[in-house]
Amino acid sequence: MGTLENKHIAFVGLGVMGEVLVERVLAVGLMPREQIIACEPRADRQEIIRTRLGVVATADNRNAADADILVFCVPPVSLIPVLTELATNLRPGHIVISVAAAVPVAAIEASVGSRIVVVRALTNSPALIGQGVTAVSWGRHSTPPARGLIKELLACWGDAVEVPDELMNLCVGLTAAAPTYIFPIIEAMANAAVQGGLPPDLALRMAAGVVRGCGELVLQTGKSPAELQALTPLQPLREAEARALFAEAVQVARSKMDALQGKLKL
Repeated sequence: MGTLENKHIAFVGLGVMGEVLVERVLAVGLMPREQIIACEPRADRQEIIRTRLGVVATADNRNAADADILVFCVPPVSLIPVLTELATNLRPGHIVISVAAAVPVAAIEASVGSRIVVVRALTNSPALIGQGVTAVSWGRHSTPPARGLIKELLACWGDAVEVPDELMNLCVGLTAAAPTYIFPIIEAMANAAVQGGLPPDLALRMAAGVVRGCGELVLQTGKSPAELQALTPLQPLREAEARALFAEAVQVARSKMDALQGKLKL
């Protein structure tokens, strides 16, 4: 273990993403189960958390203040009310990490008060296997020691990329929500191959492998996607339509987050 070995961490809100993040922390042995607190209001979810993850589960969010690092995985509309509820229990040195979309760092800092380290981090579902991409924006009070702790935590989920807070809504469509349209591509390619006669498990393995390999090719060679595309002469896809579709997906996600941020009146 590293610098986190003597720290306690609380996850507030154990929905789908919260559970993914806790599972990964446990999978890599970042800290023992007894140093993790899960705050979740639903009794049925508490039981699942205790059974599946083996960590302490409580309905009282104030118990999160017993930890050194608090990760908030609640819906955007709930974040500020939950932070306000906890504000009087927070102390200098606490680290608050929000994975909620559409809530800027300044609004989080205003809710928790001064001298609290605030970080906004938007990750995605591949974090479950340490292959996530997490956009990170630092608050005003994020000291070098605090950043060291946070980077160690984020590293277990995958690649952390620093992004200006004003561009975080753009990252929802670029990374956080992107798996929702990458997975259908894999499925569509595999299904087409199955219809052509390949066994389903083989087709899925090949389709997923292509997506994985293309990503690694871009990252490891440093070449542009256009240069790498030229390595494959056969291009049966209606490329212009595909490009427009994905560009629209990223921009629509950003527009929705901007609209949500406006409705939250932060």
